[in-house]
Amino acid sequence: MCRATSMATNLAVAVATTAVGCMLVISLAPSRPDTGKSGPAAGRTMAATSGHAGSAARAATSALGAAAASTGPEEFASPTTGRIEVTAPEPGVDYKPNGSFSVAWSNSTGEEVDVWLRTSTGHGRSQRVALVATRAGAGPTGEALVTLPRVPPGPRYFLEVSTGDGAVSGFSRTFAITD
Repeated sequence: MCRATSMATNLAVAVATTAVGCMLVISLAPSRPDTGKSGPAAGRTMAATSGHAGSAARAATSALGAAAASTGPEEFASPTTGRIEVTAPEPGVDYKPNGSFSVAWSNSTGEEVDVWLRTSTGHGRSQRVALVATRAGAGPTGEALVTLPRVPPGPRYFLEVSTGDGAVSGFSRTFAITD
């Protein structure tokens, strides 16, 4: 599939999904020209973005802009793969705002990670509150000393250890922050 056809397909999908209010955009990247084959084994990637139809259209437009800026399929970054598992802090411990403690993880992605403080907002959702450690290492195991920001007390905080692009994340168990 040539670049122009691929971009036209992406645009058509974005317009169609926005017009009908659908919440899924599928973006296909061209196959690798060095093999003459297509399909997942030949380097074709597929990404899906869910959410509000408007955000789906913005994601498709961003993908089109990124594709147009590159000079060939070999410049498409391969998706981050692997797994991150948070092994500390232990559950059942309460922490104080501005207090410090250690977080540990195993990381098979080979990517540097960031550590975020998150809070549960209910109904299975959560949000990032603060970045508490940046570029905390890319080794198979890692550990960082984090200092909590001043946040309201509550029982539903946890840590997210995530690759810089956010493609792979691991989460700690919930803990409380008390005064």
